[in-house]
Amino acid sequence: MPNRTLRDIIDDRELIHAGVDDSVAETVKRMQQAHVGSALIFDHGTLCGIFTGSNLFKQVLSQGRDPNRVRVGDVMTADPLCLECRALGFEAVRLMREHGIRHVAVIRSDGGYGVVSVRDFPNEELGDYEQELEFERKLWEEL
Repeated sequence: MPNRTLRDIIDDRELIHAGVDDSVAETVKRMQQAHVGSALIFDHGTLCGIFTGSNLFKQVLSQGRDPNRVRVGDVMTADPLCLECRALGFEAVRLMREHGIRHVAVIRSDGGYGVVSVRDFPNEELGDYEQELEFERKLWEEL
């Protein structure tokens, strides 16, 4: 797998974010305008969650709740997984696979944040990850 760092992936991206009291509808509108599938959620400047399309469907739309009336802080996934920006893309893919998620928050060297998504990794990188897992599995079986 190429040695891309998460910094390489998020360096030129604008962070889509919301406050815990913002409505789901406002947050989704920002996500749509930026063509992204997630927004980091902050409470008084502190990262406290991530909101994704999965949250929208499972906790709002499928329950018949009004996105204009639901606070994003009430339906976000609290305490999102984070990696430092110097981590390799491989590490983000591993976390996504292990936890069944599609987004990982990235802590920038300046203290800011970004997000990587499974969509940031071309199929050949994901395939390389699968090959590494298979190699590791066989290695452990032999030990």
